[in-house]
Amino acid sequence: LEAYVGAEALLERWRESGGHWTSTDEEGALAELLADPAAGELLDETAEFLGAGIADLVNLFNPERIVVGGWAGLLLGPRLLSPVRQAAAAYALRHPFAQTTIELGRLGPDAVTVGAATLPLARFLAEGGAAITSREPIADGAS
Repeated sequence: LEAYVGAEALLERWRESGGHWTSTDEEGALAELLADPAAGELLDETAEFLGAGIADLVNLFNPERIVVGGWAGLLLGPRLLSPVRQAAAAYALRHPFAQTTIELGRLGPDAVTVGAATLPLARFLAEGGAAITSREPIADGAS
């Protein structure tokens, strides 16, 4: 899915369709893509791809919630979330899709980093605040 809807792939498809950007980083380039009125068809296609991928997840795993996150997801989300939901509804089985919500992450673009930072803290608290003396991996004691 990343090969079709990831930031790098989306920018490459935009470049191939005649789009160009002046920004030197992907985030700025993606913001320029969003501002380009000629990129509407590309964004609609991207929403369809993402919606189809999400529909596969719904059909296979029947999740209650799918959260779109990361810096690119949060940047594109306000423009793409509604068409992604429509595409997912079109491709997913009706009953599982009715039980699933698709929404934007609320923890910001650094949610994964913040989540990973909680592992040592969880271990510390699980040990009662005592110094950790073993050499076990942190993840082993955090569950």
